[in-house]
Amino acid sequence: MTTIPVVYVKGQYNHLIVRNLKELGVDSKLLPPSVPPEQIESMKPDALVMGGGPQSVRSPDRLTGELADAARLIRQVKLPMLCICVTHQLLATAFGGVTEAARKPEFGPVEISVIDEGRILAGLGPSFTAWESHNDEVVKIPQGFQSIARSSNCSVEAMRHETRDVFGVQFHPEVSHTQKGMDLFRNFLHIVEEHKRT
Repeated sequence: MTTIPVVYVKGQYNHLIVRNLKELGVDSKLLPPSVPPEQIESMKPDALVMGGGPQSVRSPDRLTGELADAARLIRQVKLPMLCICVTHQLLATAFGGVTEAARKPEFGPVEISVIDEGRILAGLGPSFTAWESHNDEVVKIPQGFQSIARSSNCSVEAMRHETRDVFGVQFHPEVSHTQKGMDLFRNFLHIVEEHKRT
């Protein structure tokens, strides 16, 4: 069975990520971000999902607590990874990108325009409605990443690493208000299965 833990970063929807993964036949449970990378690797998971949360990561040099721990996992764990909401922003800052206060914060349903379906957004284009809850946004993606979705207010609604199976989405695919959210998790699971075969 495929095993994909979800790192809990105080997000109100993190338990829904676990539920969605279990519905897809995945062995999943919540983990605190304080779990050392070595311990995660000893568990031999197939991938990692980093959950959302209400915090701000605009000052990456001053991260403390669970955000500092989550940033360490993002940098050090070499597994397929999907980062959601605040950990999408944390993924950007962890690799040298920039997160700032959003010009227009997004709360509620937002129309997402797909720039590049690739593998993680396969079948979701050309657009879909997603549930958003963020005051900050990625304004500069890190070197080695590509923006793959945007909205009228946010230029980086989703991004992917150019060579690794690492993805970030600003929206919440785990909630029922997001169209095709389960399709995104299915796509990630397909990516994880391909990774296991290599």
